[in-house]
Amino acid sequence: MLNGRRVGGWITSVSRYGEGDDSGVPLDRLMPIVSVSGLGVEPDLIPLTKWVSERWWGSWRSVLSSASAPRMRERIVHSRRTRSHDIATDAVSIAAFDLFQSGGGLLVVPPALSSLAVVLRLACVGPVLVICPSQKMASMGAAFLRRKGLSTALVPDEWDSARGGVDVVIGTRSGVFAPCPDVAAVVVIDEHDELLKEERSPAWDATAVASERARLAGVPFICTSAVPSAQSLHVLSGHVKHVDTDNGWPHITVVNLSDIPVAQSLLSSELLDAVSTSGATTVCVLNTKGKARLIVCKSCRHVQACPTCASLLTYDEDNNLWCTRCQEMHGGVCLACGRSSFTVPRGGVSQLVSQIQASTRNPVIEISSDSPDDWSKGTVFIGTEAVLHRIPTADTVIFADIDRDLGAPRMTGAHEVLSMIAKAARMVGAKGTLVIQTRQAENPLIVALSQSDVSAALQKWNHADTAQRRAMTLPPFGALARVSVTAPRLITEISLPAGVNTARDDDAYLLRAPSRAELDAAVALLREEFGTAVRIHIDPYRF
Repeated sequence: MLNGRRVGGWITSVSRYGEGDDSGVPLDRLMPIVSVSGLGVEPDLIPLTKWVSERWWGSWRSVLSSASAPRMRERIVHSRRTRSHDIATDAVSIAAFDLFQSGGGLLVVPPALSSLAVVLRLACVGPVLVICPSQKMASMGAAFLRRKGLSTALVPDEWDSARGGVDVVIGTRSGVFAPCPDVAAVVVIDEHDELLKEERSPAWDATAVASERARLAGVPFICTSAVPSAQSLHVLSGHVKHVDTDNGWPHITVVNLSDIPVAQSLLSSELLDAVSTSGATTVCVLNTKGKARLIVCKSCRHVQACPTCASLLTYDEDNNLWCTRCQEMHGGVCLACGRSSFTVPRGGVSQLVSQIQASTRNPVIEISSDSPDDWSKGTVFIGTEAVLHRIPTADTVIFADIDRDLGAPRMTGAHEVLSMIAKAARMVGAKGTLVIQTRQAENPLIVALSQSDVSAALQKWNHADTAQRRAMTLPPFGALARVSVTAPRLITEISLPAGVNTARDDDAYLLRAPSRAELDAAVALLREEFGTAVRIHIDPYRF
């Protein structure tokens, strides 16, 4: 009871009177525990939850809540571990076991191959904790592993089974706190995926938490990805293994929209052929959300992008071309030909649907947030990026206008596009086709994707991206935080330590520091000045 109120809480440690650094409490001030609602957090994970709250500057209570068992009462479930497994000999399994024996690291698995082969191989050694980006992927993964003869616990629904003991405990990002007795390895699937980042404060990253949990448990940590993040490539450098295969990526066709005779049209011959193929499932992706508006020269059809950071330019109040990221003015003429007449391509998903309906006899369905989850072979599905999460498989995926995403005013824009393309590549498989339509065929990422050996080309692209981040002192070579302060207070009211730079980011600020220690010092000043009126988001996924 606190001030007459019954309050729930967690017991994080137990010691005798006088032990430890904390001063004792007089017996007459102690109140009895009214009831025990459940086991809460696994005892061995208490230090991990404390580390998460400090690492991401958040409430320990919030992390304890995320790490607690979903049910108030425990159900006793006995161990269901199996005794023997067949050891696979495919390329992914062999690479995974080699990485496991060397202590763990990053395994680059092409999208046409299954990362679950990693789990199958490591489950022969002992129990494996697996973290997936989405609940759908976790559910499908658990079903696949059960068909292979493994006992699984899909958390949070089967939390008690996980505590009892199974071969594989699998779940989404909160599953990183799930019980897994005698864990032999911790695996994160698609470590690059944005869904592995917690949105609430503290905004912890499941990949980093999984790595720390594996370290505390003294077991190998393995993360897989077709398009690894810059953070993992840097942190795990020296422990990166690539799965080499000839059929890891589907066939990728790059279409230059500037070559289409009809100005502003997205109906290329490749698109029309795909949507007109009888019995084939085609997915069309067209993102119209966000602030990335294309400004195209009427004469040469050149997309107006910043020559420094490649972000799409916009208009300022005087109709001059302006980069919102670099804060640089580029005048009022085309950067390619010097003409002053521009056009802004319009039209979104609905317009594309009507155009394609007039061009094919196949059923055309527009996918939105309230669309039913039914799916049929031989249909054309059109929508924003969300369509990639709704349709399980396809023969062809078409990105009708990738420039809207590629030119977003963020340093991470290219990685976001690459993540989207990897998801589409997994949908179509090695025998499918990806069609990428763009007006920026010379963009380094587009050039890499157009090569015959996509995996090798993306490795070179990652090296160039890493060099750019190092030059700009951006993560992982610097520390970053997004900070928002409740009005009418402003972050500019206080002086931050030398070396910590600030930049406006919509209604918040980005703080950049050469090291994590310097960033923590700046955040501590903000907390001292603004208290609970400041919200700290360490290591934002997009910046």
